[in-house]
Amino acid sequence: MMKAGDKTEEQHFKQEVLRLAGPEVLTCIQCGTCSASCPTAHLMNPSIRRLVKLCLEGGKEHALHNETLWLCTSCLLCTVRCPRGIRPKAVVSALKDIAEREGERGKDASYEEFFLKQIEDYGRINELPLTAEFLLVYPQAAVQSMQMGLELLPRGKMAINVDRIKGRDEVRRIVQELRR
Repeated sequence: MMKAGDKTEEQHFKQEVLRLAGPEVLTCIQCGTCSASCPTAHLMNPSIRRLVKLCLEGGKEHALHNETLWLCTSCLLCTVRCPRGIRPKAVVSALKDIAEREGERGKDASYEEFFLKQIEDYGRINELPLTAEFLLVYPQAAVQSMQMGLELLPRGKMAINVDRIKGRDEVRRIVQELRR
């Protein structure tokens, strides 16, 4: 049985999503075009369509605690193809903002940190040191990383030395701005 406080929290969550993603989300007809357009839909549970529905129903827990938020590639196909002019990507972004405010992080968050740190330090990335640093924290990814490395190595895409680019100070400033 739902308590009155739960209903208020659901409404607050729905209003916060609408504030961040736009009131047009209310016009969603649940046609599924967003999910059908998504190149990573086969990995998502819930689908983008279901995520929008959860927001409209105030289903905060399920909407915030899933991998779908972190799998969105921001390609905007869902937005371009929506027959109602809704921006499903904006819903995903809103949910990520709310989830991060509440301390939720995707499983790839540490990789993203290493990636940004390398860009900040060198102005570019180098796959070998990036992968090595990541594997120290997340050794479960060793097999997948070795497979990728075996594909990249013969193509000359893996170097031990990382060349620093000119203009690193500007790149560092941009990365620091992104982290705010």
